[in-house]
Amino acid sequence: MTEENKEVCKPQNAPTSPLPIKKAADVRPQARRRRWLIWSFFIFVLLPVVLGTIYTTFIASDRYVTHAGFSIRSMTENSGGDLLGAFTGLVGKGSTTSDAYMVLKYLESREVVERLENDISFREIYGSEEIDIFSRLPANREIEKVTKYWERRISVSFNPTSGIINFEVQAFSAEDSQRVAKLLLEYVQELINTLSETARMDAVHYAEVEVKRYETRLLDILKRVQTFRENEESIDPSVSAMAQIEMLSAMEKELIELRTRIAILEQSVDENAPSLRSLHRQEKALEDEIKAKGGGLNKEGFPEGLSAQLSQYESLQVEKDFAQRAYASALASLETARIEAGRRQRFLAVYEKPALPEYPLYPRKILYPVLIIIISVVLWGVGILMAYAIRDHIS
Repeated sequence: MTEENKEVCKPQNAPTSPLPIKKAADVRPQARRRRWLIWSFFIFVLLPVVLGTIYTTFIASDRYVTHAGFSIRSMTENSGGDLLGAFTGLVGKGSTTSDAYMVLKYLESREVVERLENDISFREIYGSEEIDIFSRLPANREIEKVTKYWERRISVSFNPTSGIINFEVQAFSAEDSQRVAKLLLEYVQELINTLSETARMDAVHYAEVEVKRYETRLLDILKRVQTFRENEESIDPSVSAMAQIEMLSAMEKELIELRTRIAILEQSVDENAPSLRSLHRQEKALEDEIKAKGGGLNKEGFPEGLSAQLSQYESLQVEKDFAQRAYASALASLETARIEAGRRQRFLAVYEKPALPEYPLYPRKILYPVLIIIISVVLWGVGILMAYAIRDHIS
């Protein structure tokens, strides 16, 4: 029988071939993916959650927290302001605001760490063997790394609207936490006092320099006046000049009268008459006396010998008066600068002093495991989605 006849002879109701069955090669990748998901969930979710919970609950050392709050005030802070200042809250707080930000940086600085090391043995407090290995400060660390560690143990905040600074210090015992916070408050007080003193000295320094300069100038001119008086042997040349002017005026008046009498007498008597000769002798004597007193008065009415002397003395007097007025003005400016510097003085207003904590706030033994679960699940889910997206893109 041929093949064609066999096909014809097949019964009409013969069963069809069964559906295709999945091969083992198709089943294995799905099983591997399921196993990979299970293992990845175990490694990236369960293991971190278990380890984190064990650490925060049984291993991590308790950390006590001490709070403190203060603000930097100035005597000249303005209570009023414009509309913008009312909304921003920055009215009259320019210098104190900059000082507040300076304090924020100072509390986390290397200088604070070094001062704490000198005052309370910072490395011993935070590097004790009783502290868990992940929280303690390793021994023999460089100061830069110690400063980085300190930045994790202090939290500082500043409210520009109210001007209030808050900080909290973490330590592994309640007493150490309070002691460190008290020292920090003392350090800030010293810093503010230093800034205030520096600002006061800067404000007064220029005025003091001006007073010193005008004082030197005044002393110089007074010394020159004294030298002039000693050389001229006269306390006040103007008074001497006035007396000499009066005397010379009287003598010249007398000389004029004498010459008038001589002129009249010459018309009536002989030249060798005793009376006329007597008058000539009086005239000559009076002329010699006038010459001895300075040679008479010049066109301005001053004695010839005292004119230059008076001019020099008056010039010294003008310089002296100007130097005295300038010195008095400089003294007034210095006093004003000192008053203004006193009004600008800054001080620390503490509203929350460091108190002894009674309960450790860290670690958060419930919150931290919950956060670890959430973060681990989220990261694991994102990683799985990315892996599947990459696989689909490649296939």
